[in-house]
Amino acid sequence: MELYKFAIPEESRGIVIDNVDKLRNFEQQLREKFYQKGYVETLLPTFEYVDLYKSVYKNLDENTLFKYINKEGKDLALRWDFTVPIAKYYISQKSDKLAKYCYFGKVYRKNREHKGKNNEIYQIGIELVGKEAIEGDIECISLLQESLSIFKLNDLKIELGSASFFDRLCEVIGNDKKEEFSRLLQQKNISGLKKFCDRYSIEQSLREFVISLPRLNGNIDILKRVINKVNDRQLKEGMEELVKIYEKTHMKQQDIFDLACVPNMEYYTGIIFKVYSKYVEEPIISGGRYDKLYENFGKDIPAIGMAYYMDNILKAIERVGEKNAKDSID
Repeated sequence: MELYKFAIPEESRGIVIDNVDKLRNFEQQLREKFYQKGYVETLLPTFEYVDLYKSVYKNLDENTLFKYINKEGKDLALRWDFTVPIAKYYISQKSDKLAKYCYFGKVYRKNREHKGKNNEIYQIGIELVGKEAIEGDIECISLLQESLSIFKLNDLKIELGSASFFDRLCEVIGNDKKEEFSRLLQQKNISGLKKFCDRYSIEQSLREFVISLPRLNGNIDILKRVINKVNDRQLKEGMEELVKIYEKTHMKQQDIFDLACVPNMEYYTGIIFKVYSKYVEEPIISGGRYDKLYENFGKDIPAIGMAYYMDNILKAIERVGEKNAKDSID
């Protein structure tokens, strides 16, 4: 018993003291920014039915859920994400009006191997419901750009991809190969992609394109060159959407387009994006368009959202401080 008096469970985030003032300051600035744009704060339940997540995420690994059984014998889970509960809430309002939500809180996801990752993930985010692409995409990306100065992190880069481009490519290659193909793209594994194309006898022109994907990342010029070389209409449309967003949001030249970008949520349908700091490996912000998600609740509603991973943001700021302290000593 004595052993557990001061121990913190491995699953827990632990106690945060040093960065609480920074976290609360960022919360307040983001809250004010969201309010100015018409976003309404939502407080969501901590528990949801497991079946809710299973009905939306067809490939959900239930081992990532913190599950419990209630007194009725139903399987419950600690909140795994915010997007699905907000979608459920929006549909329950029986309205087709434009809606803007923001949220502040934790999601709970089991990591089999921690590798420095937390099971408690503090997120701040927005959901823009009912605004079509590209108009909604531009609003979301513009808000993202406006908010980045809050964190005072230099050299942030926005990486953009297209879920519709990725899905079409998987369709052409064969959706039965999607899992293997996704893994190779995430690893930027060129030799693995060569073997993949050989194993499945991928047609020569498509083979060359697939093998080149890990190298097809960079500024807008790369994207425009690829558009001119691609004949498939749906692939071309996915890339052209990215060009329009770039041109209408005044993105910086160092922001990156990555045609090997794999959606990290299976419900994404259009633009997908991540923000990176050189001081942490994981993205500090990510989001995307998901126009098919609401079909799970019986309605065809366009939507886009993004989440700020506050633990990663605080870690990046902490490492900047460590580097500055070291530089001043040197």
